[in-house]
Amino acid sequence: MRRHFNFPISTLIRDVRRLLGALRDPSVGAAVAKRLKTGFDAAFENQTGLLEKGGGDQSAAAGALGRLTQEQAGALTELERLVSAARRTATLLFPKGDPRLHAEFKVGINEPQDLASELERARVILTGCQTYAEALAEHGWVAEDTQALSDAIELLGGADDDQEASSDKKKGITAARTLAANALYKQCLTVQNAARLAYPSTKLGKLDGMEEARARFLLDEFPPRGGTATGQSPDPHGPPTPPTPAPA
Repeated sequence: MRRHFNFPISTLIRDVRRLLGALRDPSVGAAVAKRLKTGFDAAFENQTGLLEKGGGDQSAAAGALGRLTQEQAGALTELERLVSAARRTATLLFPKGDPRLHAEFKVGINEPQDLASELERARVILTGCQTYAEALAEHGWVAEDTQALSDAIELLGGADDDQEASSDKKKGITAARTLAANALYKQCLTVQNAARLAYPSTKLGKLDGMEEARARFLLDEFPPRGGTATGQSPDPHGPPTPPTPAPA
């Protein structure tokens, strides 16, 4: 899902607060509010709160992914040491070119390097160590090494599951935040449409307070210049919105 605007969400929230303040100011807001559905200002504020909370959740999810990496760094280092040692021992056991080196000990296979792939290779190597335990022992790889490799795999297997869950959660939060941002952006345009109808530019200089009212509703400021994607509308079923506000 893509955002319907290309300026920062922090800018959107800042301008929403300004629009909400204008809408709730009786001196300029009454003429606009009567053009909107009853309770619009409350819905407008609630949508802002949803977007702000989504930002906090997104940051927390990103932090969780980082913490998982740090907490498991020691175990991953140990896994990589043991995998390397098992491969080295296997090359002493089997002659160069023996297909078992490639198939059962993954000699020469180091990509991809994500955690899930490293664990998959390590599990294959663990099986090889168990299968050729006695022969490997003649070259220095003993049962304690096999057990250490098994323990490292088990520990990191849980970390891999947690990382996948955190990554999925982050993706879900990001999508939800984009949806909330698009809805809030459309509400901003709705407020401004009502304001343009209440305070048309054709009456500038003819009625007192018109210039101030239009400024309070950001009619010449929002969306920021270039702030709408070319040819993209805040309403996917409506016409494209130009990057700068159209004159009333």
